[in-house]
Amino acid sequence: MPTEGGWTTHRLSGTVGDLHALEPDPRSDRQVWLMSPLDTALVLGSAQRTEIAAGPGSQEAGVVRRRSGGGAVLVVPDDSVWIDVVIGRDDPLWDDDVNRAPIWLGQVWVAALASLGLARGRVVDHYQPGSWGKLACFASRGPGEVLVGGAKAVGVSQRRTQATTRFQTLIYRRWDPEELVACLAVPRGQREGLRDAMASAACPVEAQSDEVFAAFLASLPR
Repeated sequence: MPTEGGWTTHRLSGTVGDLHALEPDPRSDRQVWLMSPLDTALVLGSAQRTEIAAGPGSQEAGVVRRRSGGGAVLVVPDDSVWIDVVIGRDDPLWDDDVNRAPIWLGQVWVAALASLGLARGRVVDHYQPGSWGKLACFASRGPGEVLVGGAKAVGVSQRRTQATTRFQTLIYRRWDPEELVACLAVPRGQREGLRDAMASAACPVEAQSDEVFAAFLASLPR
């Protein structure tokens, strides 16, 4: 558990379900969890029905439910990079306003992406659901998320208790919208519209996972 600049870093490996089920220790200081999932899984938002994960390609991925809102996210080892950040209520970075709370984290990601050669990122400051946002996370825009051009480079969700906030962030190194679309149960007449929307929804980051981890850690506030 190396500590740098007030942040304790954990490298965590397991199934997507096990990693989502982790609970922060409310007595711990600032933490960064560098996730290494061992399986592919469609992660549903807390309010989504399980039935939406019954698309024609869903048998190739597990289904996990997270405790935060938003649309479905497909987590694929090697194709995605998953980093969570935990802070406590007494941390200066804490904000009771759920819309302002992740803005600082989006700024961290903007700096990290710039160091990886992906400049001109901007942080979203309010929720924009879009036509497909309730179904698929990367079709919406939420506070703290980072856009490059019109595409989402970083997805962000929050799991808050009275003692801690766990920010969950994900980027794609490779974006294949068809993998996600195939997992979702969408009427045949709407599937083409979803496919078209998702084709340009994400901005992949062409860097190795360890490079992304290092860039993110170097960009954290001290």
